[in-house]
Amino acid sequence: MRGSKGPLARVVVVENASGDGSAGRIRSWANESAASCGAEPSDWLVLLEATENRGYAAGNNIGLAWIDAHGAASHVWLLNPDTLVTPDALLHLVSYMEAEPEIGACGALLCEMDQPDRIQCYGGAGFRDWSARPFDLGKAALVTDPIDQHDVERQLGYVMGACMLVSAAFLRAAGPMDERFFLYFEEIAWQRAAGPAYRPGFAPNARVYHRRHASGGRNELYLFANRLRFARWYQPWSVPLVVCGLLGTAAAAAKRGEWRRTRLILSPRFWRFALLG
Repeated sequence: MRGSKGPLARVVVVENASGDGSAGRIRSWANESAASCGAEPSDWLVLLEATENRGYAAGNNIGLAWIDAHGAASHVWLLNPDTLVTPDALLHLVSYMEAEPEIGACGALLCEMDQPDRIQCYGGAGFRDWSARPFDLGKAALVTDPIDQHDVERQLGYVMGACMLVSAAFLRAAGPMDERFFLYFEEIAWQRAAGPAYRPGFAPNARVYHRRHASGGRNELYLFANRLRFARWYQPWSVPLVVCGLLGTAAAAAKRGEWRRTRLILSPRFWRFALLG
């Protein structure tokens, strides 16, 4: 991060109550790094420690609240801890957003950490309203494949939270992330909260590598139930369609012999959480 080109004024790290000693390791590394160049860690790094892990959105909101309280920022770059950024990624993101001021949130060319020649997504995902299902744009493409940036942005429903540069105007319009989800669907909810004046964008020259699920794992209860919770809270008209879609997912899983997924979706616990949680 310190080697990034572009207007990076300060790094804010939120240690989201992981319980693995991360805060101590970050603090030690920052002290050693600062000593090597004759600086103070506080000159460029802020470490915030959550008292409990209340999910992805809550962790981000801690950092966003600190930034809002400590001076104006033209942009805020949200990054997962399981990402590696190229030195010029921020420069490309900022340059593109300055050239396209209607973009509120901008994503990068997100590549697979363990298969760096493969695309994880072009900036983010499309979103099918009727089923409340996202689909990663460009998934599994090669980094050498040609990219139609305009076509990607035409399909882009939201920017992937692993790497997201947002403008100050977007932050004012959207407010804090919706913490009710805990995992998944926060990005599309945030985009909806910002409103149509702030479209999502994609800067293909900004390259970031991401190891998916490394920081939070994959939780199918949240992955599937939050489809219905999103529909309830943001587009109630789609609830019957989403329910049918989830039952279809359970049936398809049973046909493939994926009984764990089938049992999860058909369990009373799942529907209590999805409909009442």
